[in-house]
Parts: sequence; C-alpha cells; structure tokens
Amino acid sequence: MCRGWQSAGMDSPETTPKNISDGAPIGPLLDLSTLIERPIILIDGVKFEILSPDEISIIDGHRLGVWGRRINVLAESDEAQAEAELEQLIDKVARKVAVGVPDEVFSRLPGAAKQAIADVFTGLLLQARLGVAGAIAKAAGMLPNGTASSEIGERSFPASSASTADNRAGGWLRRLLRSSARTL
Repeated sequence: MCRGWQSAGMDSPETTPKNISDGAPIGPLLDLSTLIERPIILIDGVKFEILSPDEISIIDGHRLGVWGRRINVLAESDEAQAEAELEQLIDKVARKVAVGVPDEVFSRLPGAAKQAIADVFTGLLLQARLGVAGAIAKAAGMLPNGTASSEIGERSFPASSASTADNRAGGWLRRLLRSSARTL
C-alpha cells in the first residue's frame, strides 16, 4: 500500500527537498493545480474566457500542434488555395480556443482577431511547456539559479582530473585531429 510521501522515505510533507548534487534546498519541481483558471480576452469591451492550456487533453494538445505546424506551412505558401485553407484552419483553432465566446460574436471577428486569439493561446501553451522544461532541468541536476550542478572550474566528474575551466575552443575533435596530424 503506497501512501505518497510516507512511502517515499520522507518524514512529513513539510520535508524540504534537497538537490542531489550539493544538498541545497531546491523547492518544488512543479507547481500543479487542479483548479483551472481560464484567461480572459476582451471583444468590443466585453470579457470572454478562452481555453486554459492546463485543461486541454493530450489528444487536443497533439491536434493543436499538428494544426500549428500546418498553419506555418500554409503561411509560407504563395498558392491561392493555401490562403483559403489557412483562413479555415486559423478559424478552427481560434474557435477551439475561444470557448467562452458565443457563436454570434465569434462570427463577427475578422481574420486578424482570430489569428490573435490563436497566437495568445500559443503563447500561453509555450509558457506552460517552458515551466515543465524548467522542472525537467531542475530534476536533471540544474541549480535554481540556472547554472549546471558542476560550477565553473570544478571537476566534471568526481574521479576526473579534468577541469571545466580550461576547455579549449574546438573541443576534443580539434585536439584529436592535431594529435593525429603530429603522428603522420
């Protein structure tokens, strides 16, 4: 029977997590919430909710990614047919995101406004994903201040005699080529 923090060897939920490399407190890796707060946009001075990145399903996240990539391809095309498909796809993404906007209001929006809704949501989604990427970096041994767990000048591995302070430009490949040129 697993009981969360007790089965993980922690004394209490208040136990301060430690960074594996140096023992310093790092705080929580992720700050998750089950409460969804939808962002607000204004249309003609009236507040409307849009979808929160926290509430999209895995399949919807994938679908939005596919649509976003297709929008990028279509935006670079010069074909007349691509323009119509681009407009329809932006309309589809904006409609998916603008969950609190009634159909009669949405239908009056120009293409640029629909594009803005899609862009704002994309920014929110990227912000959420960057937060997860930061949590992954912390879990992988990054310090809270953003430096790697081995400081400049420290040895890269405990048994290594090499210092990270004196890495010559060009790296190992250039040194290998220099040494093999000497032996020829």
